[in-house]
Amino acid sequence: QNNRLFTFKLVFLLLWLLLTACSRGPDKDILRQELQTRLDNEFSAGLFNIHKFKRAGSAPFRNLEQGISGVLIYYDAEFEFLRDYSLTSWKGLNLGSLTHITGSTKEGISGLKPNGNQQGDILKVYGRLAYSDETGQWQVLADGKPPLSAEVPKPQTLEGQSPTKVLKDIRALLHREPEAQPETRDATILKELSESVQRLDLIFARQLDELIFASGQELGTYHEFGQLFSDYSTEHKLAMHNAVSEGSIENVHRVQNYLADFALIQSDVAETLYKGWMELQQFPNSNLRSMASLWPEAVHIVVLQGSGINTLKDLHGKRIAVGTPGSGSRFNAIRIAQVAGVSPVQFPEIHETGIAESIAALEAGQVDAIFITEAVPSVALQQLSSRRDDIRFLSIEGDLIKTLSRQQFAYYPLTVPVRTYPGQSEPFTTLGLTALLITHKRTTDAAVEKVLEMLLDSRNELAKKYYRAGFISGATMRLGIAVPLHPGAVKFYANHKHLLDKDSK
Repeated sequence: QNNRLFTFKLVFLLLWLLLTACSRGPDKDILRQELQTRLDNEFSAGLFNIHKFKRAGSAPFRNLEQGISGVLIYYDAEFEFLRDYSLTSWKGLNLGSLTHITGSTKEGISGLKPNGNQQGDILKVYGRLAYSDETGQWQVLADGKPPLSAEVPKPQTLEGQSPTKVLKDIRALLHREPEAQPETRDATILKELSESVQRLDLIFARQLDELIFASGQELGTYHEFGQLFSDYSTEHKLAMHNAVSEGSIENVHRVQNYLADFALIQSDVAETLYKGWMELQQFPNSNLRSMASLWPEAVHIVVLQGSGINTLKDLHGKRIAVGTPGSGSRFNAIRIAQVAGVSPVQFPEIHETGIAESIAALEAGQVDAIFITEAVPSVALQQLSSRRDDIRFLSIEGDLIKTLSRQQFAYYPLTVPVRTYPGQSEPFTTLGLTALLITHKRTTDAAVEKVLEMLLDSRNELAKKYYRAGFISGATMRLGIAVPLHPGAVKFYANHKHLLDKDSK
């Protein structure tokens, strides 16, 4: 009987703790109002009405490094469109901004229509808001999310001495180990291990007769799309391997030299390297063929308020991070500098670093400006703008954009609207381009047609996890292309004209 009484008390205690945890934080009405205010102030006033709202539980969080603790409150909601709006438009605030504002997961928004939603449509949203009670009252955190902890789990010890197990542990090390300081032994070891694993993966893919899709740097947007698309293709009986790379320039060389079947690159990089860029000893890559434009991208030039940098001319004599040697960001930085008449000798330090390293260097005061070319909005820059209120984006002067646009068909002026990034109070104008899918001219027509068909079939499914896939549309797949279409792509567009016309309406 005593045991039964103890069990009853234990169950009662657990239920009480569960109910207490679920009820922590502000009540439902306050949460709903906070979310509605966010939608009106940070996205678009009068676009959404929260049709339904329900708390879906809560969980505590604690960030020891920053000394912040509080509670995550999860919710289910339905947003009613009060007017027609496209969350996949190439212009204006899009699904990426909405996801950030609402604290939703990549899979947390449904009801999106590729050709735009109409008044009365409903979006179903599963998201979360983060609240802290450090002051004795519940206060929502600036971006509705808890700060990311810098703690990184360490890899386990080796499981054994077989080559397969050693490779598994190396992968775990590369996945879990934070980036080492440049020019150290650890950095050299991690770099060489990473390149070795990538080479092995390509060998394994060829042995399995998989198509190789060259994407981008791990944790980058190209790589994320490449992984999702490769997984989808493989599940639908088109075996495909997503290959890590430094970025657009390396991807061009891989396709040109038969090291990749398909690749994702910036449209301006494709145009330039197809013709050749003799100033940098880039000979024409005449074997390249284009397949489709996928989504719009923009050059972001980011500085800190108080740096004294307000225009491109102010960058003279400053320290800048331009991207890794094989990246499109570095390519854009060079192109802009050339047209602006700026010589590399005018910069005391040029850092050729990836996105994460560049942002860390800007925050640490090691560089004065960074160049990042990504889709709008860039998740990395959303996170940066969320934790700092002194982030500023430089506009590129109209005359400079016109000159660049005359030189390259792929460029166009793009204005990034207010509130695209947290705290962004002014629009900025910059170079627009597209993410372009390319292949080799010797790739079979059948393979090209199959991949394009898979691309259109997968877009709605992939958009649930990667919002940029929602931009893929028959109406825009041939925009901004200056490299000849592959014959298989020409056949595909001719044979699917009814689908492309439907998308354009």
